[in-house]
Amino acid sequence: MNDSPRTLAEKVEYLFREVRPKDRKPFTHPEVATATGLSTGLLSALRSGKNTNPTKDTLERLAGFFGVPVAFFFDDQTTEQIAAQIGLAGAMRDAGVASAAARMVGLSAGSVDAVRALTEQLRKLEGLE
Repeated sequence: MNDSPRTLAEKVEYLFREVRPKDRKPFTHPEVATATGLSTGLLSALRSGKNTNPTKDTLERLAGFFGVPVAFFFDDQTTEQIAAQIGLAGAMRDAGVASAAARMVGLSAGSVDAVRALTEQLRKLEGLE
């Protein structure tokens, strides 16, 4: 995944932009500050890149709030894996895919294969593949 965030600021910005509850805008600095005990100024400095050396406690609080491992901030391979998972979750959240997938529970393997094939055909027809 070539477009995954690399710098600490990019990683923090990515979490603010991409990790959010269904049907709402991204979290605000005050919301994250209240939940984590971090100041809005510190959050702003992390997002903008003005603070590039936060404490371990700060990163642990952010990771806990956004539901990612602390390694997200340190290990590029972990960042890529988590970013892929967040991207998939976001697509499912935003496109209603989760409700369609939930409706498939209990279908036979043959029916699931048929739905998958139909989905692939529709994506081709719509120029997505």
